[in-house]
Amino acid sequence: MSQPDSKVYTLLALSQSIRNLIQEKIGNRLFGLKAEIAQIKQAASGHWYLELVQERDGNRLASIQAVIWALDYEQILAKHGPEVSQLLKAGQELVMQVQVDYHPVYGLKLLIKDLDLSFMLGELEKRKRQTLERLKVEGLLDQQKELSPKMVFQNIAVLSSAEAAAYQDFVQHLKENEFGYRLQTDLYPVPVQGSGAASQISARLKQIPYEHYDLIVLIRGGGSKLDLDAFNDEELCRTVAEIPIPVHTGIGHESDWTVIDLTAQKAHKTPTALADYLLDKMAAFEGDLQQLAELLQHKCKDLIKLEDQILLSFREKLQLLPLSQIRRQRGEIHLSGGALVRLSAQGLRENERILERYQSQLKEQAPALIRRQREKLQDLNLQLSRDGEQQLQRIQKDLLNLSERLDLLRPERTLERGYSITRKGTKSLKTVEGLIEGDLLQTQLHDGQLESKIVKILKNE
Repeated sequence: MSQPDSKVYTLLALSQSIRNLIQEKIGNRLFGLKAEIAQIKQAASGHWYLELVQERDGNRLASIQAVIWALDYEQILAKHGPEVSQLLKAGQELVMQVQVDYHPVYGLKLLIKDLDLSFMLGELEKRKRQTLERLKVEGLLDQQKELSPKMVFQNIAVLSSAEAAAYQDFVQHLKENEFGYRLQTDLYPVPVQGSGAASQISARLKQIPYEHYDLIVLIRGGGSKLDLDAFNDEELCRTVAEIPIPVHTGIGHESDWTVIDLTAQKAHKTPTALADYLLDKMAAFEGDLQQLAELLQHKCKDLIKLEDQILLSFREKLQLLPLSQIRRQRGEIHLSGGALVRLSAQGLRENERILERYQSQLKEQAPALIRRQREKLQDLNLQLSRDGEQQLQRIQKDLLNLSERLDLLRPERTLERGYSITRKGTKSLKTVEGLIEGDLLQTQLHDGQLESKIVKILKNE
């Protein structure tokens, strides 16, 4: 074990010695470094301050502070373009070129001089394919494609940035179409790139009243792979797959694809191509309608022609039919007339013979019939007299019985037996239901009336 140096140093002296040692061993040498951003912020001066970490299974293995000076950041932007800003976020893993720096006041830190975007793009592509594979296994890539689209899309919900030129081109292309079609488009503004864009688009998709629309479209202009990374988000693609109406994309990236393009029912190369598709679909529908109209017109003409031929045939038949019918009916009338004359003569002769027979019978039987009918009338007269007296006696007896019963049922007789009638107003009371304390009552006795007030009501159990 080495012996401690007996000399006492100042903190500054020790710090400068550490700095000189680092400079002697490392100098301005650049190191390729792969690390994850744990924290990051940009100062008003334009400098970026980061905490870089390396973790494994949730355990932090290493941590160090880093900085991108404003001048270095401008050079990185000039070299790689504005998409660099999308990489500088917590949780992002980067490959970068760094220098080791030690300052007596600010301590040890890494100076980030450049970024390796090829590594990042490779990671994006790997993550994109993993997302695609998971969606494919779950059957979500086919869910939108199994929906039955309408023959035309007229009411369209558009998700895009309101200021985006791609959205303006899309709307203008629809409005200024050569066919004069009118499509209703409602904009649901969303950010189309950057941190949080995917979650905001997903939330907006869930807010759309699907029953009001035929189609939902996602629109943005072209961009780099990093610019379009929001459209590879797994949760956003799941949201699109679950939407119950067709979703189309119009993202300007002819040479690349995003996961949302494969999840939607149909993907178009550009917003203008999407607009052309909608217009072509309407034109095709109009063409089909015109063909159907022409076919219907030809069918109607053929049907009218056939009906004209049938009518002409009927007209010819009708011209000949009355003459033949008249001749046939004339012959039938002659036959019927002859038969009627013969039958009438026979009937008259038969009736004359019957009348003669009845006449001789009446002369012989009339006196005897008259005597019998007179005797029957006398018997009936006697019988009616006896029956009338008996019936009158029964009626008189029944009336007497009814009179006696009515006399017994008169209220006065009931009151004389000790009963009474209680009324409220003009209504006789049979129950305590509907009565309350304080009601005025009238009680009828056989020799007078009483008026009383209800003090308490007791109901039978």
